[in-house]
Amino acid sequence: MNSPEIAELPQAQADTPLPEPEPTGNEAVDAALDRLRELPDRPTDQHPELYDDVHQRLQAAMADLGR
Repeated sequence: MNSPEIAELPQAQADTPLPEPEPTGNEAVDAALDRLRELPDRPTDQHPELYDDVHQRLQAAMADLGR
Protein backbone atom coordinates (compact mmCIF):
# COMPACT_ATOMS: atom_id res chain seq x y z
CA MET A 1 0.00 0.00 0.00
CA ASN A 2 1.37 3.40 -0.97
CA SER A 3 1.33 6.20 1.58
CA PRO A 4 -0.17 9.50 0.47
CA GLU A 5 2.18 12.40 -0.04
CA ILE A 6 2.11 15.06 2.64
CA ALA A 7 1.65 18.55 1.29
CA GLU A 8 4.15 21.12 2.44
CA LEU A 9 2.44 24.28 3.61
CA PRO A 10 4.16 27.64 3.28
CA GLN A 11 5.55 28.91 6.56
CA ALA A 12 4.75 32.41 7.73
CA GLN A 13 7.73 34.65 8.24
CA ALA A 14 7.94 36.89 11.30
CA ASP A 15 8.28 40.00 9.15
CA THR A 16 5.42 39.11 6.78
CA PRO A 17 2.59 41.58 7.36
CA LEU A 18 -0.89 40.20 7.88
CA PRO A 19 -3.45 41.33 5.34
CA GLU A 20 -5.83 43.96 6.65
CA PRO A 21 -9.44 42.77 6.89
CA GLU A 22 -11.65 44.68 4.48
CA PRO A 23 -14.51 46.59 6.12
CA THR A 24 -17.80 44.74 5.84
CA GLY A 25 -20.07 47.64 6.70
CA ASN A 26 -21.33 45.79 9.78
CA GLU A 27 -19.89 47.37 12.94
CA ALA A 28 -20.01 44.17 15.02
CA VAL A 29 -18.31 42.09 12.32
CA ASP A 30 -15.66 44.75 11.67
CA ALA A 31 -14.91 45.00 15.41
CA ALA A 32 -14.55 41.22 15.65
CA LEU A 33 -12.23 41.04 12.65
CA ASP A 34 -10.23 43.99 13.97
CA ARG A 35 -9.22 41.84 16.96
CA LEU A 36 -7.24 39.64 14.55
CA ARG A 37 -4.71 42.49 14.29
CA GLU A 38 -3.64 41.62 17.84
CA LEU A 39 -2.23 38.23 16.77
CA PRO A 40 1.34 39.33 15.98
CA ASP A 41 1.67 40.97 19.40
CA ARG A 42 0.44 37.95 21.37
CA PRO A 43 2.31 34.79 22.29
CA THR A 44 1.15 31.77 20.30
CA ASP A 45 -0.38 30.13 23.36
CA GLN A 46 -2.82 33.06 23.60
CA HIS A 47 -4.02 32.74 19.99
CA PRO A 48 -6.80 30.20 20.74
CA GLU A 49 -8.33 32.60 23.28
CA LEU A 50 -8.34 35.41 20.73
CA TYR A 51 -9.76 33.17 17.98
CA ASP A 52 -12.48 32.01 20.39
CA ASP A 53 -13.42 35.62 21.17
CA VAL A 54 -13.58 36.51 17.47
CA HIS A 55 -15.70 33.42 16.81
CA GLN A 56 -18.13 34.30 19.60
CA ARG A 57 -18.43 37.88 18.36
CA LEU A 58 -19.13 36.71 14.80
CA GLN A 59 -21.75 34.24 16.06
CA ALA A 60 -23.45 37.03 18.02
CA ALA A 61 -23.40 39.27 14.94
CA MET A 62 -25.02 36.51 12.87
CA ALA A 63 -27.66 35.93 15.54
CA ASP A 64 -28.49 39.64 15.51
CA LEU A 65 -29.13 39.57 11.75
CA GLY A 66 -32.43 37.79 12.26
CA ARG A 67 -33.77 40.35 14.75
